[in-house]
Amino acid sequence: MGLKCECGGECILDRRSLLEKIKGFYNGCKDCYDFHLDKRIPLEDQVDLEAVDRDWGKCGCGKRHLDTTMGHILVIMVEEGLLDKGSTLRSVGTPLMSIGYPLSRPPFLLPKSLILLSERLDKRTAKRIIREVPEVKGVIKGDPRMTVGILDSEHEPVVYERLAGCDMRCDIIKTRIGALCIYKRQSRIHIESPGSSYLKLMSLYNILKKFKGSFKVIDATCGPGTLGLFALFAGASKVIFNDIWSDGLEMTLINLEVNWLKGGKQEDFEVYNEDIRDLPGLIDEEYDLCIVDPFPGVNVSPFVEASRRLAREVILIR
Repeated sequence: MGLKCECGGECILDRRSLLEKIKGFYNGCKDCYDFHLDKRIPLEDQVDLEAVDRDWGKCGCGKRHLDTTMGHILVIMVEEGLLDKGSTLRSVGTPLMSIGYPLSRPPFLLPKSLILLSERLDKRTAKRIIREVPEVKGVIKGDPRMTVGILDSEHEPVVYERLAGCDMRCDIIKTRIGALCIYKRQSRIHIESPGSSYLKLMSLYNILKKFKGSFKVIDATCGPGTLGLFALFAGASKVIFNDIWSDGLEMTLINLEVNWLKGGKQEDFEVYNEDIRDLPGLIDEEYDLCIVDPFPGVNVSPFVEASRRLAREVILIR
């Protein structure tokens, strides 16, 4: 294992360093300015597009409002012929913060603090955005309505295309038993907001409270490892992390090192890269709980059937 991003940059911090870094990370200073752009109104009706340059709306402290950043990207997309001049900010794509956590208001961005997901972009424009919009760390192309990953061994994986830059980001999920820092290479791992992840963790927490003493858990469709890591935080003596999607397990290993291995032990977990339906033939002991967190709209019956052969209790996370 190692905290090295494939881009060669220092994109992956240990948990303590990351939690320290986010203090005020998206706050503006007293001079930071919000243009109050309306996402529903064409940008050309609100701004002189010809006056937009690299430093448009940027404060002396180095930060710029999210909407202004997205407006700058829109101008580039218009110039490249991907959008027309009457486009709104909603046409640009989905902004993903490089460090995601619930915010009470739109953020002010530092350089390399935004990853852009859009269906409309091409490599030429993506590379230009990286050059000219300093807040953008990476650009990926894909349909945000599609769930990234693989269902089972009978299906082809769904992935986004990384067009330029780096797509490594982290969601910070604060819970009553501590914060989890979940890294994701976002073109290869499904998007899930910290808020929705928190609700899943609280559902799991209510289940785990009833176990007394030592208990063992299987996170059978672990993705980047969020639920299994939470089980370790909650006192599980052992957790099996499994996913058929190898990119998910790559993130699981990173997240174990970021969140667990400084205080826990490698003997506390095992990692499997298998179809959930094949697990019962590989694990020869019964666990207390098997967690199944499936893709939306999936027929979960085969997953639940396999899980019942693995553990005394099965929890289906929705």
